Amino acid sequence: MVKNTNLINISTYKNDVIYFEKEMHEILNNFAKYFKINKQIILDVSIVSSYTSRKLNFEYRQKDKTTDILSFGYDDFDLYDKMPFLNLGELVICNNKIKKQAIIFNHSIKREFLYLFTHGLVHLYGYDHQSEKEKKEMDFIVDSIFNPLKITRND
Repeated sequence: MVKNTNLINISTYKNDVIYFEKEMHEILNNFAKYFKINKQIILDVSIVSSYTSRKLNFEYRQKDKTTDILSFGYDDFDLYDKMPFLNLGELVICNNKIKKQAIIFNHSIKREFLYLFTHGLVHLYGYDHQSEKEKKEMDFIVDSIFNPLKITRND
């Protein structure tokens, strides 16, 4: 993989949202290395309000509550085998929900945001956690990608 050629398009609903672009790129590079992806990765990230998160969660998952992250993958990996890049899809992150969860779990906002970002990437690549076996596998992959950043609860 060629470093620093991955593209993350970030859109936010207001100017004071918190995200960690440098670390997001590091995680995306770790993701590419873990999965041996040797082409440019394109990813869209939308940071949204609680209202938008709840609306999308209801529309696409029939769950009438705000959620921390939604993953919308393109799922056509056969198409991207032939392309010089891989468009993973879009992560929709609720900034307010992440701030609340950071307090509940006694994490820094940075750790909560970036761990969920990593979790969402792995979902986009086709992994899920419906069974205990899937959960263990997904947790292992997420930790393998996230832990090299050495982000602690207090960062």
